[in-house]
Amino acid sequence: MPLKRTVKNTSKPTSPKASSSGKTPVSRTKRPAAQPQDPTSDEALLALAPTYAAGPDIPVSVAERELASLARLAHTHAARLARVGITADKVALLARFARRLGALEKTWQKARGAVQLTSAQRKLRDEAEALDAKLVAGGRWGCRNDPAAQAELSRIAEGSGLADTIQDLRDLVDFWSDHERALGVTDITRKDLNRARALADALEDAAANEASDASAVQALELRNRAFWAADELAKELREGGRYAFRDQPKIAARFVSRHRATLNRRSRLKAKRAKTDTLSEQTTVESQTAVI
Repeated sequence: MPLKRTVKNTSKPTSPKASSSGKTPVSRTKRPAAQPQDPTSDEALLALAPTYAAGPDIPVSVAERELASLARLAHTHAARLARVGITADKVALLARFARRLGALEKTWQKARGAVQLTSAQRKLRDEAEALDAKLVAGGRWGCRNDPAAQAELSRIAEGSGLADTIQDLRDLVDFWSDHERALGVTDITRKDLNRARALADALEDAAANEASDASAVQALELRNRAFWAADELAKELREGGRYAFRDQPKIAARFVSRHRATLNRRSRLKAKRAKTDTLSEQTTVESQTAVI
């Protein structure tokens, strides 16, 4: 009787679900990592703390030039700065901030120009800005040997916008009241000072209109936020540069804001002069008391 041949079953049992669907499993792929947000973007700037929306403390045009100059300086010394933690990415970011700040300043000026003012208000605004410049220029010349006066003029000249122009005119009237003797070497007249007061009062409604325009408000806020975010990064690079080149004073000195250094020097001179005047007055009073 022939032997029965047995064949081993090597096929694997399948589940009813697998056999009925006929679908092949889909391989899972990893999702690409989210790209980091650009710190100079609108979204990133608007996400910063409310304090970043404050007005700049130096003219934006000056800040833009200094940021670009600092970025070039840092790029030149990139290798040494990298040793103290100032990476090439930070230097590149500073350069982007300089360009972004310039672009946002133009956007703000354009939005400001589009604010709906009457033709009479626009005429008054133009006159106010021209008179503002005249009063500042006269002070620069007439008080050229007075560091404290120069520091005060720099403070007044900061900021932009109609509200700032109005405040400038009022501050300049007070300035010239304190420096009346210098008027004689300028072309500023009493009529100019009276006109400054009148323009400041006449433009209050126009300033309120500008402040309520949504496009102008957002453009100004973005400009301000970019200014302070860039300033924060610039401070890190300046401090890092001075540390990295502490053994080379000439190079270290280049990592300083010239504009702010000038303002600080004038402020110190003003404080020193005020202290000297106070001591002089005290000495005079004591001398008079001794005589009595």
